[in-house]
Amino acid sequence: MSVAISGGSSAAGTALSPKYFEGPVYGKDDVRMHQRYFTYQADAGLVTGKNSNVMFTIDRPAKQVWSYLKDFNLWQNSYGYYYSGVVGDLEGQAFYPTRMHYQVLKVIPEHLITLFQPVPADGSNGGVSPGFHVFMLNEHDGKTGVSVLMSHATQAMGKTEEEALGPWRKQAPESQRFWLEIFIPTLKRLIYESK
Repeated sequence: MSVAISGGSSAAGTALSPKYFEGPVYGKDDVRMHQRYFTYQADAGLVTGKNSNVMFTIDRPAKQVWSYLKDFNLWQNSYGYYYSGVVGDLEGQAFYPTRMHYQVLKVIPEHLITLFQPVPADGSNGGVSPGFHVFMLNEHDGKTGVSVLMSHATQAMGKTEEEALGPWRKQAPESQRFWLEIFIPTLKRLIYESK
């Protein structure tokens, strides 16, 4: 299913008004995940990508959640992701998870981490930033709502819209699986077992 944002047109969108396509949606107990694919036309051609929203609640204050959430190595290593530092301590600096380059744009302790993937200098992503990600904590009545937005994109050289969306659709079930079966349970376990 496609959802055209600009005036109901089925034409390709723009960077500020992409054309969206619905992806997997999950909701059970306190956990919600929604993936949407998008396309838009840039000067250099078709850009395609995926936005993922993940939301869940941890029955602990934000201060306790923050001490674990800010260190992605604690809850993402078991999936094979390794980071060169504690992300929540690196505002204004770069860090390097497996095969990628990120910059930490802003950290507000116990509230926010904002990450940006710069356009690769070698031109390997067609002049498009591979990603922008936000991790937010909101505490209410001693519980913390965690909200994550991840946006990934790439230029789709010489592909039709459907061909370009294919890899995003193919990887969506695995993205859902590692958040629901590995990342969230690991983070919760670490926090609930801590004193």
